[in-house]
Amino acid sequence: MSAPRRNAYAPTADYLQLIGGDWVAGAGTFEAIDPSVGTPWALLAQGSAADVERAVAAAKAAFRDWRRTTVDRRQAVLLEIADRFEADSERFASLLATENGRPIREAFIADIPTVQAIFRFYAGVIRAFNGEQIPLANPDTLLYTKREPLGVVAAVLSWNSPIITFANKVAPAIAAGNTIVVKPSEYASASILELAAVIGDALPPGVLNIVTGVGPETGAALVSHPDIAKITFTGGPATATAILGSAARTLTPSLMELGGKGPMIVAADADLEVAVQDALMGIYLANGEACIASSRLLLHDDIHDEFVARFSEVARSITVGDATDPASEMGPLVSRQQLDLVRGHLDGARAEGVTVLVGDEQLDLDPSLAGGFYQRPVLLGDPDGGATITRSEVFGPVTVAERFSTDEEAIARANAHRYGLAAGVWTNDLRRAHRMADELDAGIVWVNRWFDLAPGMPMGGRGDSGFGRELSFETLREYSAVKSVNIDLCTDRPPLWGLAGR
Repeated sequence: MSAPRRNAYAPTADYLQLIGGDWVAGAGTFEAIDPSVGTPWALLAQGSAADVERAVAAAKAAFRDWRRTTVDRRQAVLLEIADRFEADSERFASLLATENGRPIREAFIADIPTVQAIFRFYAGVIRAFNGEQIPLANPDTLLYTKREPLGVVAAVLSWNSPIITFANKVAPAIAAGNTIVVKPSEYASASILELAAVIGDALPPGVLNIVTGVGPETGAALVSHPDIAKITFTGGPATATAILGSAARTLTPSLMELGGKGPMIVAADADLEVAVQDALMGIYLANGEACIASSRLLLHDDIHDEFVARFSEVARSITVGDATDPASEMGPLVSRQQLDLVRGHLDGARAEGVTVLVGDEQLDLDPSLAGGFYQRPVLLGDPDGGATITRSEVFGPVTVAERFSTDEEAIARANAHRYGLAAGVWTNDLRRAHRMADELDAGIVWVNRWFDLAPGMPMGGRGDSGFGRELSFETLREYSAVKSVNIDLCTDRPPLWGLAGR
C-alpha cells in the first residue's frame, strides 16, 4: 500500500487570542494534535482568567456603540463577512481535516457553504426583526414593543463542526446588536482563530473576541463572569450542567444545543435505496461525531433484513483514512480520549450481548497513520432496543439496528430516552408521515431525508438535548430582550386622591 497523500495545514505562526482588536498571547501554550497521525501540528494560547476579564471588558466597551448601529450597517457587515470568508475559504478544508479529522471532501460539501449561508441569512432577516404595536381596549393608549440587544454574549463552542457552530452563534448575536466573547474547544481552536483573522477587522474592535484554552480554566472564567448577558453553548449534557450551575449564580440566561440519539424510523413501504443511503450519511458523515446523527435505526420487520444487508455492504466498503486525503470517506475521531470513549461504549455493548453486524474487521491502514485515532464504521444489532448503547449518545460512527412491528411500537421506542433533538420517518404514506412527525418527541423531524439543516430551519431540542433554537429567525429572539413602551395619548386623569376634602 502506498503512503496516503497528505494535505495537512501548516500554520504560519503560533496562534494568539483576539481581545479588543489585538492579538495577544496567553498565560501559557498548549499543543493541537493532528488526529490522523496523533502528532502536534500547532501551538495555541492558554488563556487565563485575566485574559477573560480583558475580553469581557473589551466587549462591554464595544457594546456601547455597536448596539446603536443601524440595521443597514449590521447588514453590510454580515454580508462583508460572508464575502471575505468565501474569497478565502478553500484553505479551511485542509485546516479542518488537520484540526479535528473532518474528511477534507466534506468541508467543501458542508462546512464552507454553510458558514457563508448563515451569515447571509442573518444579513437578510435582520431587516425584518422588529417589535409590534399591540392594540388595546383604551383608544388613548399606544403600546408597542422594541427588540433590544442584551449585551456581552459568551459563546462556548464544540469541536465537531467548529466554524459552523461559530457562525450559528456569532452571526445572530452581532446581527441583533450584541458583542461576543468566543471560547472554542481546545480540540478546534485554530479554525476559529483563522476565521477571525479573515473577518475580524470587518467589525469594530471588541465586538468579536476569542479566548482559547482548556475549559476548566478559560471556559469556567467566562461563563461565570457577572458581565455576561447570555451564554450560548454547544456540547454535551455534563458540561452544560456545569455551565448552568455558573449561570444560576449570576442569573444569566442560556441557550443550550446539546446531544442526541436520533431515531430513524423506516416503514415497510419506504424506498429502501433512499433510506439506506440517508442512514449511511446520517451516521457516518462527520465521522459520526454529530449531535444529529442517525444513531438508531428502527426498521420494520418486513424490511429489516434487506435493509441491514444493503447497509452492511456499503458500510464495510467505506474508505477510512487520513482526513487530509481526498480519497478518505471517513477520517479519525478527534482525539485519543474520544476514541477510548467510543470503544468503551462498544465493549459495554458486547458485554450486554449486542451483536456486532459490521465493524469488527481489522482496519488496513498505512503504517504512517499508526498513531491516529481511527474507528471503523459500526452497525450493531439490538432487535428489542433494550441495550444501554441504544439509549446512550456514542458520538462516533456507531449506529444500532432495531426491529418493530407497528407504528405505535416505533414511536414508543423512539421516544423512550431523554434526548429530543432529531428524528426521522421514511415512508410513502403521507398520513403516516404526518402522524409520526406529530408524535415524535424531537425538535427536528425529517421525513424521507436526514441531515438537511438549511438556514431558516430552527435547530434545537428538548430534554437532555437542551433548549433554545439556532439557525433561524427565532434565534434573533434568543439574543434580544423585549421592551414595552406604553404612551398615554390623553391628559385626563380620574380623581383618586384627597376625595374626602372635596
